[in-house]
Formats: sequence, structure tokens, C-alpha cells
Amino acid sequence: MIHRHLAIAPDTPVEELPLAAIHDLLDRGDLDDWRPLLRRIEREPHGELAEAIARLVDAYPMYGTSPLLRAWIERCRNRRGARAAEEAKVGTLADLRLSLGKTQAEVARAIGISQSDYSKLERRRDLRVSTLRSAAGALGSSLHLVIRLPDRDVEIVIGGGTRASPPA
Repeated sequence: MIHRHLAIAPDTPVEELPLAAIHDLLDRGDLDDWRPLLRRIEREPHGELAEAIARLVDAYPMYGTSPLLRAWIERCRNRRGARAAEEAKVGTLADLRLSLGKTQAEVARAIGISQSDYSKLERRRDLRVSTLRSAAGALGSSLHLVIRLPDRDVEIVIGGGTRASPPA
């Protein structure tokens, strides 16, 4: 799209457009012109571009466009939040194993125990750290123990000291 009174190359990435060009795009453009903006908002719903567009449509309401863009930004933010919550979900060892597409027999074989013993292990309420470390390794991951304090996290290194990490 050619922006009136603005000297901007047509192939300028949306994140490099000045606010005046974005306003012009939203005001005079069509869906094809908006598509790069919408994709960028979808990738980074809390990014600088999404924030700039939210401020712009709030400050200069455009008939029809402003509510649509506001709704798109919120939808992308909610979707991202739901994905993050799902990824951060606390689950069981069985949940982890199933999410990785592994059977009890496969994990048991990797640890060197029977499938029935592994089944019992998944149901235990209290596991040894070494057993949990072995199960994590069999699932292709590693075990990190973290104590969450109000101002920081402390990773406990079994058989060693501790490492403080920055606040979460």
C-alpha cells in the first residue's frame, strides 16, 4: 500500500513502520494490507506492535476497524495465555509419559525395571529423588528441583550446593 505523505518502501516490515503508516494502513487499507499486522499480533500479542495498535485504535476510533482489531488482540492474548497455562500445568509422571507418547513398558525397560514395577512407581505418592531422576532420564528429560522463595528461585543440586536464579 502507498501511504499518503509518507516515504516508505512497500516491502518495509510491519514492525518497522512508523505509527503514522500503521494508522494509514488501518484507516485506508483492506484485509490484504492488514494481514501482516494480524500475523505479527498473533505471534506477539503482547509485543510492541500489538501495544501500539491497541493504543492507536483507542485514541483514534475507526468505524468498524477499532472493535475488530481490539477483539483480535484480546483473542490472541487469551489464546497465548491458555497455551502457557497448559504448558505450565502441574501433572503426574503418568501425564508426562502419555504426553510424550511413551508406554509404561518402554520407560520401564529404559530404567531397568518391570512394567508392573513402573506402574506402581507412577502411582506412588512419595518417590525417591534418584528414582524420579531415572524416570525423567528415561523420558528424555532431566530433573531440576527448585525451591520457590518470594523473591527468587533456588535450584537444588542433589549431591552438591545450590544455585540461585533470578526472580521468576
